[in-house]
Amino acid sequence: MILTVDLPWILDVAREAGQDDPAPTDYGVAISAVERHKAVLTDPGASPSPRPVYDGVFVRAAALTHTLGRLRWLERSNVRVAIAVAHGYLLASGVEVKIDQTRVTALAVELRRDDCTAESITRVLKTWAT
Repeated sequence: MILTVDLPWILDVAREAGQDDPAPTDYGVAISAVERHKAVLTDPGASPSPRPVYDGVFVRAAALTHTLGRLRWLERSNVRVAIAVAHGYLLASGVEVKIDQTRVTALAVELRRDDCTAESITRVLKTWAT
């Protein structure tokens, strides 16, 4: 099963995790995250079913996290909300995760790196699995 999230879910997480942040300044970023994590490629000459761009729960969580954490859409809590979305997505996907300050900090540091990618975030998120 491939779990997908929608804009209201992301906005709910943002409201909870970004408690004192005002309303989003750019809803397009959250909409982009929703579309990015569920993106598929179709190849007319190949198999009849579309192929996911982000195949696997950790990669889809990373795509969400990368978009929400790297693109400015909230006044102050982009990284905090991106981390909360990653955690919520993994839990909702049935992944048992253990987060602590060290794991959260590792993801925050990765999100702030200039060369951060969905692939590098995937590696960090896999360390959360129990």
